[in-house]
Amino acid sequence: MKFSAIDLFSGAGGVSEALKKHFDIKCAVEFDKIIATTYALNHGNNHLLVKDIRKIKKKEWSKINKQLNGGNLDLLVATPPCQGFSRHSRKKSGVNIDDRNKLIMEVIKVANIFQPNYILFENVDNIVNFKIFHTFLSVLTNLNADGSRKHSNRPSYHLRFEVVNAVNYGVPQHRKRLILLGKKIKTFPNMEAIIQETPKGLPYVTKPLSLWPEKKKALTLREYLLPFKLSSLEAGGSDANDKLHRCRNLFPNNLLRIKSTPWNGGSRSDWKDSNLVLECHKKKNVSFSDVYGRMNFESYAPTITCGCLSYSKGRFGHPEEDRAISMREAALIQTFPISYKFTGKLDGKPYEGSSENIATQIGNAVPVKLAQTFVDLIYNKLLKESQQELLLEHLVATKA
Repeated sequence: MKFSAIDLFSGAGGVSEALKKHFDIKCAVEFDKIIATTYALNHGNNHLLVKDIRKIKKKEWSKINKQLNGGNLDLLVATPPCQGFSRHSRKKSGVNIDDRNKLIMEVIKVANIFQPNYILFENVDNIVNFKIFHTFLSVLTNLNADGSRKHSNRPSYHLRFEVVNAVNYGVPQHRKRLILLGKKIKTFPNMEAIIQETPKGLPYVTKPLSLWPEKKKALTLREYLLPFKLSSLEAGGSDANDKLHRCRNLFPNNLLRIKSTPWNGGSRSDWKDSNLVLECHKKKNVSFSDVYGRMNFESYAPTITCGCLSYSKGRFGHPEEDRAISMREAALIQTFPISYKFTGKLDGKPYEGSSENIATQIGNAVPVKLAQTFVDLIYNKLLKESQQELLLEHLVATKA
């Protein structure tokens, strides 16, 4: 039995990859044309809207709504741009100067149109410090202080949101993200779902939604990658049989640096030649200690970012080979299947075009296994609710 879903800010399609097992994706929205091309390579484009979500008119949403044949959307997924909420953003948390931050309110607009039974939302952990996120929670909950509905024509949601580490949900990577689950409230008043604030101004739900998956520790990086039997590479090398398994070349000084870095977790603090150390790193209390480091096969990868192909932008050195990780390794660490296609070109040729563009798609994606954990949880809940409704209808018909 398949349920209905919409995937907002779909990116390269990591969440859709998780959805398609149990859900009929009625619509996916992606603004960037090249990223949307990657999405289409893997999921088709019949349901894909390549548009700024702010410019999608109500008529277009209504056409999609008609596909539900009078029923409600089962699941709305939203993974809006996170850069403006990142800890690396120079803007103060309380001030939402970054225009992209306002995009989270578009989720509310779509929720009000489709009134989905469940909502799944993902973003960076730092989003909780932004006032616009507090507003988002309050509007999505749509409850007065007495638990009654504020606006009778809009749905209300019982929420739960937590910062999770992807490594606890089958992803061989330390990646902290805020996950929010919402379930449509059907009975009022509801005092449990009201949003409140701590003395420090952080939002919380009076009694969070009980729906949440159990943790399942990921395999180590070695255990996870070993079955894929990836070929060894030199810096700047590529695999003739796997076009995504290619890595950047290294300047001579960076090649010396990685050769001076011990296998499996070594860092720049291990260098014995002080000439290899950048002047800016010789100062005390310098941050970004992971740059020029190696990953560790016996542990987990660091957060895969848009700069994951660069040895100088994080702990993106290969655990045992003298090079940075390849695009294929980055995609696998993000738990995309090995068959997943990426493109950096508008013409849609797989594995061709800008490596930086592909790295951005990979780094910005929700890890597939992380998404799968929460999607499966919601699917099983929907299935149980559907079976209960059918049983109730059967009992009523029998009595009649």
